[in-house]
Amino acid sequence: MATPRQIQGWPARWLEARATTPARALAIGAGLALAVALLLLPLSFVQRYQWNLATGLVFVLAWCLPTRWWPWLAGGTIVSRIAMGVVIGERSGYHGGFLAYWADPLQFVLGNVAEPFLVMTGAFLLQGWQVHPGVRVGMRTEGKVHLAALVSSLAVTLKDLAYVLNEGFVADVKLAVVVGPHPLRGEGAWALLGEFATMHVLGNMIGILLLTPLVLWLFAPRPLSPSARVLGWALALMAPAMALFVVLSLQFPTSEFAELLRRLLVAVIAAFTMWHGWRGAVVSMQMLTAAVALEVWLGLPMLTPILLQTYLVVTGTMMLLFGGSVDDYRQQAADLLHARRRELRLLAELQDAALRNLQLEEAERRRLARELHDEFGQNLAALQTHLKLAAPHLAVSGRPGMSDLLLELTRTMQRNISRVLGDLRPAGLEQLGLFGELDRGSIRRLVDDAGLALDVRLEGDARLLAELDATHSTAIYRMAQESMTNIVRHAGATRCLLRIRINRRNGALWVFLDIRDDGNGRLERLSPGNGLTGMRDRVLALNGALHLRQLSPGLRLHLLVRQDGVAPQ
Repeated sequence: MATPRQIQGWPARWLEARATTPARALAIGAGLALAVALLLLPLSFVQRYQWNLATGLVFVLAWCLPTRWWPWLAGGTIVSRIAMGVVIGERSGYHGGFLAYWADPLQFVLGNVAEPFLVMTGAFLLQGWQVHPGVRVGMRTEGKVHLAALVSSLAVTLKDLAYVLNEGFVADVKLAVVVGPHPLRGEGAWALLGEFATMHVLGNMIGILLLTPLVLWLFAPRPLSPSARVLGWALALMAPAMALFVVLSLQFPTSEFAELLRRLLVAVIAAFTMWHGWRGAVVSMQMLTAAVALEVWLGLPMLTPILLQTYLVVTGTMMLLFGGSVDDYRQQAADLLHARRRELRLLAELQDAALRNLQLEEAERRRLARELHDEFGQNLAALQTHLKLAAPHLAVSGRPGMSDLLLELTRTMQRNISRVLGDLRPAGLEQLGLFGELDRGSIRRLVDDAGLALDVRLEGDARLLAELDATHSTAIYRMAQESMTNIVRHAGATRCLLRIRINRRNGALWVFLDIRDDGNGRLERLSPGNGLTGMRDRVLALNGALHLRQLSPGLRLHLLVRQDGVAPQ
């Protein structure tokens, strides 16, 4: 059985699913060989070596099928070539000494047996490169297809060279009749062989490159835009351009204007490829090949067959690779857009989670503050009352100073609890507001006790401060408090500026907090433990930004916080 690596696309899966027994596999293989022979016979009858579609069909079938079916494919190809050899011999009046229609066994092998195996070399390369029908088409995929097509074309052409060298003349075949035989004698033999080889390489390339893109399109994953849209625009734009080319060739058969139009068609195809990507290049090349084939059939082109083949191969290769690169770019752009949207969604979820954590933290702080105030405050007040009542008894017992000492301890406990309460729930925010608490609250007392000159400034519309909710006000205050605490403890500064600016933009409140000092702080000496982690967490939760900048001397901390969904009052 074929390995999973070999089974790619529904043709291979269809065959493998039905070849469950040796008898069924034999019947399917015989049917495959017969179908191949019936397909190749009419195709070989009507083609010329400038447009070797039979080579392209064998290449495509070998590419699509697992290697276990290749002997049947080769058998059908050999049968069709033998039958075609008989037809050509009868119509051309040629009879030989081997099987009545071939000169010798070598001619029989070169003409009938060797070709399918040589064509399969390129298909084998594609399977080894994991390029199967159904892969996403891009410039890399298309480049590998072109390289495999070139390998098969060269292999078949080398076989054809051996055939004509054995036969002794070069000829073309039209409708199963040998025409234009040229003996390989004299000084022009090498030039004749070179022309023959070039035309065969290009003809095989054209045959393969005409069919492989269609298979890739047929089995490709769902594209970004529907295929019907590409085909519709091709019929609306490219078909008239090709028809105009043929009409002008009929009207001016010897004019260079038709050749100019042939070159302009390349620009039209390039523009269509830029618009519709690789599929635009495929449908354009099919139409261009059909137009040139019609021109050749009518006997109109001024170019030689080699130049026409070169025109098709070069144009087709460039446009297919260009279309693959366009699709790669668009796929990368779509992937980046998807990743960006996912990043924004994850960032929004992270910010929501950080905001909920911040709100839970503040709620827990308020709960602890209430319990400390209600429990410890009342107990301390009761303790002080009892100590005052017990003071005369302590004096009578010979310990008059004990009551004063205990009362002082309770006062110290009250001050400590008040400080803790202030850290847990800054009451000044409710009484003085954000700016008042920053200018006259605990931060002012902290810097005054440290001997630090603090300048607090408010810019913007001060009335907007009242629109800040408790979460944002508290977070801004705590970040300013943490920053000032770090300056007092670590910076060794003598002066500090705290500037707050608030304004409204696009329905949101924007608060800028700018803190500067003249201390000896250095950015490279800062560690995450210096309060920066907590500030960054708060900034993330509030959909803001935090920036640190080195001054000379000192540091600058710039905080930006946004509050959404605030309607102007």
